[in-house]
Amino acid sequence: MQWCGTIANKGIYVKPRIVKQIVDSTTNETKEIEVKTEGRVISKETAENVLSMMETVVAEGTGKNAQVAGYRIGGKTGTSEDGVNTNKYVTSFIGVAPISDPEIVILITLYNPTGEGGHQGGEWSIFTTLNAPS
Repeated sequence: MQWCGTIANKGIYVKPRIVKQIVDSTTNETKEIEVKTEGRVISKETAENVLSMMETVVAEGTGKNAQVAGYRIGGKTGTSEDGVNTNKYVTSFIGVAPISDPEIVILITLYNPTGEGGHQGGEWSIFTTLNAPS
């Protein structure tokens, strides 16, 4: 996730955080969790090039299942074997949206998926469900 967040942030490494803010339910007082950056780790041009390639994966490649009408989304699919000669697989999809000004990075990993989707990472992109407009 860190590499994809860095790409989404145009080459700036931002320390991942899970909580954006804490709200006291009694006082309604809000405490914002600080965003911490560590500086540029790759050039802006390289980050933009990779982001463009990720968009192509969703628009034309193995990540087509992540398409959401009206949104430009980028992603990377992955499939690997879980051990040697086990006939078990690990499949994944990491997505970034919207491409023009990324706000979200989502990683989905499934261990030994079964069913209609098979084990290719692009078949299991549930990014559309998680990121669909309401």
